[in-house]
Amino acid sequence: MSDIADRADWRIAHEMTTALAQVRRIPLLQADHHCHFCQAPIASALLFCDVDCRDDYEREQAALRRAGR
Repeated sequence: MSDIADRADWRIAHEMTTALAQVRRIPLLQADHHCHFCQAPIASALLFCDVDCRDDYEREQAALRRAGR
């Protein structure tokens, strides 16, 4: 019979597998001197011009994932 530790190990492995699958579906952004949300010019190492654009981008991407796109 499985005990609590075995079930916990299975659950941890399952959660890690699910999390890795989710992360692999999200494309990584590359810095290109423009904000990825509003297209404003920014410093070369940045992805967004401010936290508002970052948050709006994340909300938009989450909505697209929920819609199956």
